[in-house]
Amino acid sequence: MLQGNKKDIEKLLPYVSERLQKALAYVAATDFSKVENGEYEIDGRNVFARVNTYDTEPKAERRPEKHNDYIDVQFVARGEEAIWYTPLTDACVETENKAEKEDVIFYADPQEKNCAVLNSGDFAIFFPWELHRPNCSVEKIASNVQKIVVKVKA
Repeated sequence: MLQGNKKDIEKLLPYVSERLQKALAYVAATDFSKVENGEYEIDGRNVFARVNTYDTEPKAERRPEKHNDYIDVQFVARGEEAIWYTPLTDACVETENKAEKEDVIFYADPQEKNCAVLNSGDFAIFFPWELHRPNCSVEKIASNVQKIVVKVKA
């Protein structure tokens, strides 16, 4: 997992793949206050963005997930959100597999100890070997969030 802020994306670009560069450059260049909810192609299905608005929920109501085919760049444009994460290990128990159609696999509670708190302008990058539990409330207080998830073909 990598974490940072939109203002620092330029520093990161020389150190990541071309597809991740496209995803991060899109985040850096876009004023999301003017972008409607929906899906936007950046480089076909190699790099595309999903813009969504929702209220965060308690950790216990969210399911840990992972993706086989895509890296997630999760960017909070407005609001505050906690994303719990942990490496995928043999001890992780799969509960629902939608990998073939939706590139998502859900897991039982792995008792994550790591948490990234994203405020407006922050991003986190999750790789296929990491479970992540997004859309969680910080301090049990719901927040209305506008989040952009840029999907990067792994």
